[in-house]
Amino acid sequence: MNLLVECLKEMSEEQLSSLLPKGAAGFVNDLLGTDSFQRESIAKAIARSRASEFVTEKRLRDELLNTVSPTTLVKIFPTFELSETPIGIFHYKHAIDWASNPDNFLSFAQNLGVADQFTSSQSIDTSLTSIASVTPKYKLYPYQKKISDKVFSKLKEENRLLVHLPTGAGKTRTAMNIVVEHLRESPKHLVLWLADREELCQQAFNEFYKAWEFCGVRDSTIYGFYSSSSESLGGIDNGFIVAGLHTLNSIRLKNSRNLELLYEKLREKVTLVIFDEAHKAVANTYKSIIEDFINSDKFNAKLIGLTATPGRKFGCTSIDSENYLLASFFNFNKVSMEISGFLSPIDYLVEYGYLAKAHFSSLNYMHSEVTGYELQGENKNYTLQALANNHSRNKALLSTIKKEADLGKQIIVFACSVTHAQYISVALNCMGVASASIDSKLDTTGSRRLKISQYKKGEIQVLTNYNVLTAGFDAPRTSVTVIAKPTNSLVEYLQMAGRAMRGVQSGGNEECWIYNVNDDIPEFQSINLAFEHWDQMWAEN
Repeated sequence: MNLLVECLKEMSEEQLSSLLPKGAAGFVNDLLGTDSFQRESIAKAIARSRASEFVTEKRLRDELLNTVSPTTLVKIFPTFELSETPIGIFHYKHAIDWASNPDNFLSFAQNLGVADQFTSSQSIDTSLTSIASVTPKYKLYPYQKKISDKVFSKLKEENRLLVHLPTGAGKTRTAMNIVVEHLRESPKHLVLWLADREELCQQAFNEFYKAWEFCGVRDSTIYGFYSSSSESLGGIDNGFIVAGLHTLNSIRLKNSRNLELLYEKLREKVTLVIFDEAHKAVANTYKSIIEDFINSDKFNAKLIGLTATPGRKFGCTSIDSENYLLASFFNFNKVSMEISGFLSPIDYLVEYGYLAKAHFSSLNYMHSEVTGYELQGENKNYTLQALANNHSRNKALLSTIKKEADLGKQIIVFACSVTHAQYISVALNCMGVASASIDSKLDTTGSRRLKISQYKKGEIQVLTNYNVLTAGFDAPRTSVTVIAKPTNSLVEYLQMAGRAMRGVQSGGNEECWIYNVNDDIPEFQSINLAFEHWDQMWAEN
């Protein structure tokens, strides 16, 4: 137990409660009883999620130091050579002043026993060239190589196609091999990789670095236009660009003649566009960006989409449906796995350890309660809030997670709301399960990366979230996904379920367990059926 936890244990229950998400204490007491709100469990939960804040944020740092006993103050500042008596206001003021100096933050973190957490929270890589060294090894699985070869063959005649692989089967690596081969063909080639989330952009950036380091034939440059990037579009005429769709669209729409000329120049140079999560490609803004680069006689770029779900809606096969529009946008050209001797590619992937064998379990307490609720339109938020507040549902949910955690499994929980994710995490910590919640709005980039790092190391056993860890998140040790958030979207469902499906070939598991709510829809109980659900919309050959 680090010294920060000892310090927190000296705070009053009121102080500790104020450091938790608002309402979390009442949530835990209601579900688990007042005896569950034990000081040490709460202190550990707070230290786990907010360690770096007690070093860098004045309010929390001052409150912490003003609360500790003289005995603990001596422990925190051994270099001050204090004795426990007499210690007065002057000593506390001196300690607070010293800890407030940014030059002393690391030393203070070391004194509290949270140096690793503090360092991880501060190590935000803002330089696109600051990439950690990697082992030069970049091979494809046989089925990935077949898909890559087929893509190159089809691109000789087609200018648009979609690559369809299940989550966990290596879409990014397969596509990156295609990118590398395309760039090897000519020093004038320029690839534009598009994604709508920072995590996906960063994943592509890092993955190309690995691929090109091993397979490249010349020096190349990686450009990043996502998040807070301040790179210029000027002077780019070859290499690899990763662009966040929102960032690129803001550049595209700015009323600047200079930017307009630079954007136009970029359009002339790009020779291949890769669209990650391509089931989103027909959204109006995204579609406009893609067509800027490929829909003109003046430009010669080709388009490859990547997705685990080649459709937008569950069902809906009419000619005016979103599913049909997506297939039409890619000229009905889909490249997927072809494995002889197996009824489904999924069976092959499981048989050879590329994917984990999935076991589906219905959270029975949820099913009857979900019936009759609306999961779309104006009433969706009301529905999710009602489910998040349901006492019996939450007790069963915690029981399920605790049962799996006691078996040593790594677990991701998709909650009904940000607050629900926070409350579930606090309750689990009170039950002795190391847990943290991930939130795209309240977490800093550093705290978010820290929690994910701790989860991947096994220091945290359960990650709870709401609409965050669906894509761009790779933690192969995850073997359980709990989908506490009901959904009628097969696309969203597969993204959530897929977090636990990495097989042993990718450092994952032989088996995985998926707890879900829609147990009366066959596609929500069978990865095989889900994978093949939209095939009728495509003319794959």
